[in-house]
Amino acid sequence: MNQRLGYAFSGALLLAAPLLGGCSIVDPQRDLTLHEFVDADSEGSVDVTTQPEEITETACAAPVNCVEAYSTAEANYFRFESKDRAKEFGDTLKDGFTMNYIVMDFAGKKASVKNQLWAMQELAGTWNDYEGDFPDRR
Repeated sequence: MNQRLGYAFSGALLLAAPLLGGCSIVDPQRDLTLHEFVDADSEGSVDVTTQPEEITETACAAPVNCVEAYSTAEANYFRFESKDRAKEFGDTLKDGFTMNYIVMDFAGKKASVKNQLWAMQELAGTWNDYEGDFPDRR
């Protein structure tokens, strides 16, 4: 009887392991590509990713080592393989914003601070899990 219980428990673990393991692998924040983000219709009245241009080949070279990059009138966007790598890169920027796997760099952009704030809010609102303030960029 105890051996049957042991087999049943082992079987249950085998069935549950992929489900539990998948919790750390399946991350909807990781799945969002910049192509999808810049191509999406903005929910607000203002398009916050104007004039998008893919710059992955040049922008993601060493030492940045991102997986995808786009330039818009509002910011340069960089997507990384991990949240830690995104934070690490974001911390090097003088004028940037990091949200999960994506970093926005505002250096050299001529869009208004208001439009750039809307762009940050749009990115943060993608998952509705952002807590905190947005950088004061006057």
